[in-house]
Amino acid sequence: MPRVSIVIPTWNQADLLGAALRSLRGQTYTDFETVVADNGSTDGTVELLARDFPEVRVLALGENRGFARATNAGLQAAAGEILVCLNNDVHCEAGWLAALVAVLDRMPDVGSVASKMMDARRPGIIDAAGDTMSLVAWNAGRGLSDAPEFDVGREILSACAGAAAYRRAVFDRIGWFDETYFAWFEDVDLGIRAQLAGFRCWYEPAAVVHHWGSATAARMSDRKAFLTSRNSMILFFKTMPLRRVLLWGPLVIVWPWANPLMTGRPLRPTAQAWLAFWPMLPAVLRARRALYAQRRVPVGRLLGLLESPWNDVGRAFTALGHRLGLGARRARPA
Repeated sequence: MPRVSIVIPTWNQADLLGAALRSLRGQTYTDFETVVADNGSTDGTVELLARDFPEVRVLALGENRGFARATNAGLQAAAGEILVCLNNDVHCEAGWLAALVAVLDRMPDVGSVASKMMDARRPGIIDAAGDTMSLVAWNAGRGLSDAPEFDVGREILSACAGAAAYRRAVFDRIGWFDETYFAWFEDVDLGIRAQLAGFRCWYEPAAVVHHWGSATAARMSDRKAFLTSRNSMILFFKTMPLRRVLLWGPLVIVWPWANPLMTGRPLRPTAQAWLAFWPMLPAVLRARRALYAQRRVPVGRLLGLLESPWNDVGRAFTALGHRLGLGARRARPA
């Protein structure tokens, strides 16, 4: 039985998936199996796997069930004691898996490990160094130049599930990815639940992958706008400590209306997301009560891993300034 199971949810993009699987063949750590959960691809993905990658176990789901359901199906079918989530558009450096496993071997209180994800389209640019959150969640370091600060391992809030390792014990204790999300932010939800259950998360800079980024989601920008807007509200009201909900909840409620003005996101799917959230709120609050009733660490520990809400406020006004051209005017000489 393999010690590690790598689970890849996929929907089309057979060429990128093939490249990802070839990079797994080059790993220095070899005690693993690969499980691909196919969301009803129509581009020959299943045929490619049968022909070129006979070592891969395939779960043909028949339809697009989203990241959370497909990943859960793969995780539940996996045999390993270490469960690794990997996007279909990621190329893994040879020592990537060995670095993830080494962290879990030497740090028994760490439940998950985040990779150093580089932007495959822009060499030298960080795609994600784990996930963080204030009022909304985002990929830590995204868009920044690689620098010495990203070469230091550290404790973080959550791993980006595009390339992350988890102990099976994490899922045994807190459950699987919340399928309510469909896609986006379910990994941060899981990370916060794991933190409250007493599992730390570690960012490991030696575990390097190169991510093509939104190769699948780019074809459905309105769908992404809808899901990220709705899911950000679900994530905030389900997982944030009560003091943050009381102080900042009103801003989170109005934010989907202000965000398109500040960032240029499409208004219609954002408004549809806001309307879709309210029927879900009772279930979200029930899930919140269950989450905090089962926590094993003080809430202050979670607060210490969260970013300040004022950071989001500052980013919003910076984005508005760029949208209005104010930053460009300030840059001109007097």
